[in-house]
Amino acid sequence: MIDPKIIEYEGGIICGASAAMTLQKFSPRSVWGGFMPLLYSIQNRLNNDLISLRQYDGIPVFGAGANPSFIYWAGVEVSSEQDSLQTLNIPRGTYAVFEYEGSSSDSTIWRFIYGKWIPHSKWELDERPHFERLGAQYKDQHEDSKEQIWIPVRPRA
Repeated sequence: MIDPKIIEYEGGIICGASAAMTLQKFSPRSVWGGFMPLLYSIQNRLNNDLISLRQYDGIPVFGAGANPSFIYWAGVEVSSEQDSLQTLNIPRGTYAVFEYEGSSSDSTIWRFIYGKWIPHSKWELDERPHFERLGAQYKDQHEDSKEQIWIPVRPRA
């Protein structure tokens, strides 16, 4: 399917809104609806990308029937914390970055990453946030939408 680039991420700060969710009760639109009216008041943005992020408590388990809980974030990268919004510091570390093209409602990419690529690679999941970088070519549920999927990894033990 897609071979990722392995990238050493320097770490960063996300400013935005968040809510507790589970994989089975995933409702990101509710968080984005609260965040987007505040977007243009955010100072010190590093770029124009939006960040869709899941902060798991530990390393999640995926597969049939899995229902990991997480904090879902809708936000942007900033150079410093903002007093008026929630912030999350993402620690530095290694990420497998997938260049995905397709609808955001198509779960095929997730089944490939967690069900095929990770188990058959020299990498395993690491305990850091998983996120998508939604740039200028992101079009949500359109088939020609493009985004980057960042999965935290470490060498398999």
